[in-house]
Formats: sequence, C-alpha cells, structure tokens
Amino acid sequence: MSFEIIKGGLMTTIQDGGRYGVQDQGIPVSGFMDESSAQIANSLVGNSPNSALLECCQVGCTIKVNTEFSVAFYGAHMELKLNNHLVPQGKIITLTTDDILSIGFTTKGMYGYLAISGQLNISKIYDSYSTYLPAQFGGYYGKKLEVGDVVHILKPNILSNSFSVIKPQNFPQHVVLEALPGPEWDELPKESQELLLSSTYTISKDINRIGYRLEGDSIPLGAKKEIISSGMVKGTMQITSAGIPIIMMADAPTSGGYLRVLNLTERACDQLAQMQVGNRVEVRMKR
Repeated sequence: MSFEIIKGGLMTTIQDGGRYGVQDQGIPVSGFMDESSAQIANSLVGNSPNSALLECCQVGCTIKVNTEFSVAFYGAHMELKLNNHLVPQGKIITLTTDDILSIGFTTKGMYGYLAISGQLNISKIYDSYSTYLPAQFGGYYGKKLEVGDVVHILKPNILSNSFSVIKPQNFPQHVVLEALPGPEWDELPKESQELLLSSTYTISKDINRIGYRLEGDSIPLGAKKEIISSGMVKGTMQITSAGIPIIMMADAPTSGGYLRVLNLTERACDQLAQMQVGNRVEVRMKR
C-alpha cells in the first residue's frame, strides 16, 4: 500500500500543521507554507485539517500508485493529469493500481497540496511529520521527495466520487497584506513607519520556506538598529540594518537580531506564500 515518486518536481516535501513546543531549543515550527490551501485539500478527503500531505513548490511531482486510494489537490494553479488526462483541482480523485498522477508547472501561485485519504506511514519527529530541510529531519528521511522514493500509506481509503468542486483560488499579482505592530514597531521613527505602510514592494528572487525578502524603499532606522537576539514567528517582518524588509515564513529561525516591526496575520502569510518573484505587495495595519 504505497505510491512511488516518478518525478520529484522542484521541491516536494511532506508537511503537516507544524512542530510546536520545541522553539526554545531552536527548532522551527515548519509546516504548511499556505495553511488554508493545505487544510482545504485535507478536508476534501476527510482528513483532519493539519494532517500530513505532499507540498509541491512551483513544479509538482509525479506519482505511480501501487494500491487504491483517494486524493485531492488544492492551492497553486498547477496542471493536474491522471493517466495523461486533465483533472480538476478541488475535488476527490480516486486512484487505482498503476495509475499515474502528475502535477505540472504553476501558472499562478507557488505552493500546491496533494492530500491522501489515509495516513502516511512515516515517523513523527518532535510530534510532527513536517520536513525541515536545513537540518534534514522529519517527513521522508528529512529530504525532499525524489525519483524512486516509495511512500507507504496506512489504511488507504477509497471515497465516493463527488461531483462538487471547490473553485481554485484567485492569486492576484498585487496584494495588500494585513499586519499587526511588532515588538519594535515604536523604535521606528514616525516617518519610517509611514514610509513602510505607504510603499509598494516587489517580491525578490531571494524567497524560500525560511523567508521572503522585499525590494523597494529602504526604511531608515532610528537610534536602535539591532536588538539582542529575540524570538520570532511565522509572519514576523524584520528590518535589516540596511533598511530591507524580510518576512519570516514556515521554516524561519526561532530568533533574530533585527528589529521586529510588524507581524503578518495568518491570512496574510498564506497570501504571501503564494506570491511569485516580481509580484507586488503593500502592508497595512489590521483594523
């Protein structure tokens, strides 16, 4: 009861809702980059929202099935084919032995999620199945999925096909991200606060599961340019000593020494995760 990876895609990893309670040991939360898309995929196949699934980045994977089970895909607009025939995302798809499911390039968004009805037979590390690539633990032997990997499934389920389809999300190229004040917000001069909240930034090429660097107006700092290394969470926006905004994401380190001026809402983190290089964002205070 398993499936084999025929193509690994750019970066396909196993993720779940995250690894909590060990941040004091310097271990990041990890987990889904876009929580809402992952949770919708899981819900479609009857899994709990934070169950482990396959997270595909930019280019999806191709799997060959060795048993029968149902899946659902949701998130980035990636071409989905079952035995070379197009199938929609956002609905239950039942696979049978020797079926080949391929997930192609994204046209909109960055991360797509393949949920499997049944439990992936992998080990938990610190009470989570999430892959943390920098330290090479969690998920499938701490690495991204590659050609020849075989992932086993416990209690695979076959669900009755549903004709209802959840419509794909809209991924605009210009998004306003809601945020709350961070611990060092008041350390920014008033003019710098206004500049940050009135500027339009471009998503740079320096983006990954750790963080997103923004390109645009440099934010002048006040007397305090750095802090004693302090705690961070997903969505924390730091301003570097050079005035560059960086927003922490799922694999963010647990502490850092730059000013933590804002923190994105959960919804804004999901929106940012799906932004492509060259897309534009603005940041506004949540009312």
